[in-house]
Amino acid sequence: MKVMIRAPNWVGDAVMAVPALREIRRIFDKAHITLFARPWVAGLFEGERLADDLIPVTDTSGVVRSVGGFFRDARRLRRERFDYAVLLQNAFSAAMMAKAAGARTVVGYPTDARRALLDHIIDFEPDYKSRHQVFYYLKIASQLEEKLAGASRVDMTQEPRLHVSNEDRMRARLLLARFGVEEGRPLVALNPGATNSRAKQWKAERFASAADLLAERDGFQTIIIGAASDREAADAVAREMQSPAALMAGETTIAELKALLASSSLVISNDTGPAHVSAALGIPTVVIFGPTEHFATRPLSSVAAVVRHPVECSPCMLRECPIDHRCMTRVEVADVYHAAKKLLGD
Repeated sequence: MKVMIRAPNWVGDAVMAVPALREIRRIFDKAHITLFARPWVAGLFEGERLADDLIPVTDTSGVVRSVGGFFRDARRLRRERFDYAVLLQNAFSAAMMAKAAGARTVVGYPTDARRALLDHIIDFEPDYKSRHQVFYYLKIASQLEEKLAGASRVDMTQEPRLHVSNEDRMRARLLLARFGVEEGRPLVALNPGATNSRAKQWKAERFASAADLLAERDGFQTIIIGAASDREAADAVAREMQSPAALMAGETTIAELKALLASSSLVISNDTGPAHVSAALGIPTVVIFGPTEHFATRPLSSVAAVVRHPVECSPCMLRECPIDHRCMTRVEVADVYHAAKKLLGD
C-alpha cells in the first residue's frame, strides 16, 4: 500500500501536525508513506522517521508558473499510484492535487469548499474552534483509524516532539562558532520577526533589553534567528542591544535552524514557527502573544510559557494593528524576563 500525506505549509502548523503524522505512521505501519511538503518545512521532518520518502511541492510564483508547477507535481505524484492521500493542509488546492495525482481515497476536512473532492470526510468536533490545533490534526488520524480498523487507539493528549541527531548538533556548534558564539556558556535565541504580520511583533527594543538582562545577570550569549524575511526585524534588535549578538536571521536552512534551537538554553519568540520548533525540542520557550489565539496555537509543551496582556480587542487576527497595538506594547520586558527565569527554574 502507498500513502501520500500533504503536510501543512507553515512551520508552526507542521510542528503541530507531528503527533498526527506519528499516528498515521503507526496506522499504516506496513505501507510506504510519502510526505508531500513545501521546501521550507521539509527540513523539519529530517530524522523523525515519519515517512519513507519526501517529495517537495514545487515552489513557484505567478499564475502561469503556479499552474505549470501544479501539473508537474501531479505527474510526479501520479507515478507513485497512491492508495490514500491524507490531507493535513486545509486548502482546496491540496484536494485538487490529490485527485490529479490519482489517489484512490482522499481523506481530509471539508474545508475551503472541497467536500466533493473527498472520499472520506473528517467530521468537525462541535468545539474544534476552541481547542488546540494539535487536536484538530490528531482527529484526522483518529477517524481514519476508526474507518480502517473499527476503533481508534490514537492518543489525543500527546504533545509535539522533535529530535536532532548528534551529527546535526555538531554542525550547529560549528555554525555557531563561525558566528563567534562561545561554547560552554548558555545561549538565548531571539526570534523577533513574524512573516507577513507586523501585529505579532513585539518591540525590537524590548527584545534587546530582555537579552541584555539575561546577558548581564545570567551570563547568556545571544543569537538572533529567523527567515530571510525577518532580517529587518533582526537588524532592529541587534542595533538596540548593548551586549553582543550573533545575527543569524536568513543565514540557515530550516534543518539548520532546528539544530541551532536544540543547541540553545532558552528561546524568546513572537507567535511564529520557531517557537513551536524549540518547544517540541524540549527547549524552554517564552512566546509573546498579542493579536492571535493563544489557546489554539500556542506551543503545546510543558516547557513553553505564553506571555500576553489581555485587551478587549484581542484576538483580532489582523496583520496590521489599526489602533495603538496595545496587546503587544503592554507586554513589558520584566514580564518576559520573569517568565524566562521561571522556565529555567530560578
